[in-house]
Amino acid sequence: MLSLAACTANRDYDVSSHLSPSEQQAFKRSIIRYVAPLPEKADEGSRFDEKFNTHYDRQTEQVRLDKYFPSPDGYIYFEVSRIAPSFKVKRVATAGRLRYDENGGIAAYEEVYRTWKMEEEELAKKTKLLFSTFIAGEDLAPYYTAGSDEEYIEFPDHQVQYDKKLRRWTGNDLVLQASPRRPDHADSESKN
Repeated sequence: MLSLAACTANRDYDVSSHLSPSEQQAFKRSIIRYVAPLPEKADEGSRFDEKFNTHYDRQTEQVRLDKYFPSPDGYIYFEVSRIAPSFKVKRVATAGRLRYDENGGIAAYEEVYRTWKMEEEELAKKTKLLFSTFIAGEDLAPYYTAGSDEEYIEFPDHQVQYDKKLRRWTGNDLVLQASPRRPDHADSESKN
């Protein structure tokens, strides 16, 4: 872990330093069925059905790839964001890592944090810190809601965790149903 931290110190995570625009689109397409809301009438078991391709094509255009780092450990670290329901324009970011197999399929995938919704400038500042901490393998717990006076990380928390085997957030169903990644989430929110 120390060698990974040394390799990533002061590293530029700018997406365009690593990927062309077409490669950025291909990367987003490769993860979209994990990071996007499920289509109407879909469930976790059917999210890969071809009949939902149009939905995921639209979602690919709505997701922005903000940070990208191909690590010496064989993983690709990434952060994507999307506009979140709010009275003001705000975004929510999700960071994770993945590893492809020899056929270009995703062999390993996990999401490590999802931020609270924030205005663009605040999100950029806070995710710069979060992503660097994540890449360095340092503890993100001080940025969880329970450990911070400021809002940084919404998930994971004491109710919701990421299940690497299922490749989705699991936990309190009421919390997950209120998630902006759920298709049945109402666009109006009482907070913010």
